[in-house]
Amino acid sequence: MGLNDYRNKRNFEKTPEPVGGTQPSAPEARFVVQEHHASHFHWDFRLEIDGVLKSWSVPKGPSLDPTVKRLAVEVEDHPVDYLTFTGTIPEGSYGGGVVHRWDIGTYEPIGHPAEGWKRGVLRFQLHGKRLKGGWRLFKMKGRAQGEKPLWLLQKTADEFALPGHAAEPKESGGKTKAVSVAKPARVKRTPAPAGTPLSIDAFLSLKNPIGDVVVEVDGVRVSLTHLDRIYWPAERITKFDLLCYYARLFPFIDPFLRNRPAILKRYPRGIAAPSFFQHHLQTAPDSLKTARMRNEEGREIDYAVYTGLPSLLHLVNLGTIEQHPWHSTIDRVDRPDWLVIDLDPRGAPWEHVLRTARITREVFAARGLTVYPKTSGSAGIHLYLPLEPVHDYEAVAAFAEKIANEVVSCAPKIATVERNPLKRKAGEVYIDWLQNARGKSMVAPYSVRAKPGATVSMPLAWKEIDRGVEISDFTLRNVPGKVKRSAKGWDTFFDRRQRLPWRGRKERRSAA
Repeated sequence: MGLNDYRNKRNFEKTPEPVGGTQPSAPEARFVVQEHHASHFHWDFRLEIDGVLKSWSVPKGPSLDPTVKRLAVEVEDHPVDYLTFTGTIPEGSYGGGVVHRWDIGTYEPIGHPAEGWKRGVLRFQLHGKRLKGGWRLFKMKGRAQGEKPLWLLQKTADEFALPGHAAEPKESGGKTKAVSVAKPARVKRTPAPAGTPLSIDAFLSLKNPIGDVVVEVDGVRVSLTHLDRIYWPAERITKFDLLCYYARLFPFIDPFLRNRPAILKRYPRGIAAPSFFQHHLQTAPDSLKTARMRNEEGREIDYAVYTGLPSLLHLVNLGTIEQHPWHSTIDRVDRPDWLVIDLDPRGAPWEHVLRTARITREVFAARGLTVYPKTSGSAGIHLYLPLEPVHDYEAVAAFAEKIANEVVSCAPKIATVERNPLKRKAGEVYIDWLQNARGKSMVAPYSVRAKPGATVSMPLAWKEIDRGVEISDFTLRNVPGKVKRSAKGWDTFFDRRQRLPWRGRKERRSAA
């Protein structure tokens, strides 16, 4: 389309908008979302493609609910300079009104964006301050508003999706309109299930049950459904097997879950079927505790809270194979009580992972700190530093970054903090310290993983690292028989809460 249409519609002696020109594509493609307080309020969604901003007018704004498709009217290409434009377009001019920037960042196209635009299907990952994760734009066949093609903008189901949420403009009482993020409706509560309940011991003694049952644990009734559903096809492991695992391992996993918000990754039909992340709960039984909190982007979310075996069984019954608790409890939600480091091989030799783990241990030990290892259950090793809940997330993340950089300096040939896998050298282990943030999580110790083999994220003693432990050593089938022996390496975890010997800038300012 080019910029001729854009320029022909504007008098640049009157409008402060940039004249601009086509530009070479930046190393990372950019996007912007702008509030446009024109005669009809709308949001402008723009993607940098081939040196211009492909642009759409979105009357209701982008929705974070993956079930919602928002109308997006294609408009003329805008210059890349429009990424940073804010200001007032004079009345009587084309698009007259106030333009505010609502979000800006980079995006990763899935496929070639120019070809996708021509075909009428664009898929991409946004990395903005407000909008993150997967999105798609697709053209409605045979539909147009005058000469303007009509598209639909939709969030994909991932960890950044918020079912039931929508970002929409609302009147603020003046001549202009303010944009607000809609608050979620309160959690709809459901009564306890009817029927004669089983005790947990009776439930565990069932042989190949079919259908649904009700169990009663600590005076709370929990409905457990589709017990014969296959969750791991190759291993013929059922939902019943998974529920039994968590019931038996509850005394071990409970200290790492209790009173923490839960981030749910649900596999309602097992690991071979589609899964989705869920932060916000729309419905919950009366017995399930929830906590309304703001996530890292400032949105209010009703999180499920782990409070005991009934809550764990309910969440597992929803298809939550993996347990992803926050790093902090709800009573001190801004003060994490552990620091985490994820050693991610991404194709590096396993020996490099184990060696990097030992070096990381030494770097912590040089500061008088004790860290505890576990298998990720997926591909790498996780290291946990138990903390007194006195440091904020910013300080913990800053310290974790410092540790990661020092490990790289000690082992530059096998360790890296480079986030982009394409920029890493062969054989390098990625030291991921970025999960130390409010609203982030790491899979819990003893959690089953949604991976072939039903592997488990298993706490280890350091001697097991030295012996060359393997991810496949620990599975849903064998961990109940190994747990008392293997868990001894973490016996002192909650007795060894430590303070960081180094504080971040924010904490130093607060102490001044």
